[in-house]
Amino acid sequence: MTRRILQIGATGHTGALTAAALVAAGERPVLVGRDADALTAAAQKLAPDRPLETLVLDVTDVGALRRTIGGDDVVLSTVGRFPDRGRPVVEAAAEAGASYLDSSWEPGYIRWVFDKLGRRAQVRGARLMPGFGYDYVPGQLAGAWALESAAEVGIPFRLEVGYFCDGVCRASGARGLAAVTETALEPGFTFRGRVCEDRPAARTAEFEIGGHTRVGLSTGSAEHLTLPELAPSLSELDVYQGWFGWATEIVSKLSVLGPVIAGVPGSRALAGRISTLLAGGPDSEGPSAEAMAQGRSLVAARVTDTGGTVLAALDLEGPGPYPLTAQSLAWAAAVEAHTGPKTVHRRVGALGPVQAFGLDALRDAATQAGLEAQVVTAAG
Repeated sequence: MTRRILQIGATGHTGALTAAALVAAGERPVLVGRDADALTAAAQKLAPDRPLETLVLDVTDVGALRRTIGGDDVVLSTVGRFPDRGRPVVEAAAEAGASYLDSSWEPGYIRWVFDKLGRRAQVRGARLMPGFGYDYVPGQLAGAWALESAAEVGIPFRLEVGYFCDGVCRASGARGLAAVTETALEPGFTFRGRVCEDRPAARTAEFEIGGHTRVGLSTGSAEHLTLPELAPSLSELDVYQGWFGWATEIVSKLSVLGPVIAGVPGSRALAGRISTLLAGGPDSEGPSAEAMAQGRSLVAARVTDTGGTVLAALDLEGPGPYPLTAQSLAWAAAVEAHTGPKTVHRRVGALGPVQAFGLDALRDAATQAGLEAQVVTAAG
């Protein structure tokens, strides 16, 4: 039996790319959104000979979501902003025992899914996989792969992961500044033997990748919630985003004001509205196909021991963030659609991609998506 793929937010920019990737892979997702005309047009464009099924649904209608989503469904959501519009969808999927994937990047939202819905998902038999795109699949793949290599030559103590891109990024310029401003107002976190509070953009780090030295800002991410279980000796884990080039150090220093601003009533909501407006609205068309084709994702991971010696380093380079997100979501949704929801030994709960599919399968999927890996083992 092939399970139904409900693609929520199918007419948005990322949603349209993901739907096209699913159809190219031979799947027939049900396109879900608020605008009936837009859904019909998308369904006919994607499959002219036999248009895809559509479903008009508003994600703010909790009752409709719960009546629609069943335990046999694969729910794929691209409805961001996820802290607002995403929560009702993932809650309904957890309650139903469905498989769930989304394109979120917001650290606070992803941590909320793991902390608040993880146990419920386990009880209900749901598989929740937030952040299944450029944020944060390649970083978790790179980190897990580097940890595997490092364990062959030493004892991993610290893992650092850096996200960068050339050309069109998920957020850059005004959009990127608004995104980091919004994130800086939310409680941040990192990993120091356990997941603990940490000010967003508190630190910077340099990575040599793609022929250049790149600087990233520290941020909370899915890696902190998923990778430590792979290496019991791991005591420190930091993730960095590198959207700003020369302005990175300035943004890091200004981030100290985040907690002060966050104490002002309404500041978080205002930052969210500004972020949405600068991104072109919740249903923004996004960059052109030509611009996306010129983009390039660059993700680095490095593992060191207690003395700071590099045990292993790994670089991933491949398609830009937008097509990489679409390919990642489409691959995972297709795998879920052809795997029974009650398969024995199938892990449930809030999961990272390695926990959900295994490192070997993830490596194969990355190769199919055009990600090229370079592994360096420095010790031994």
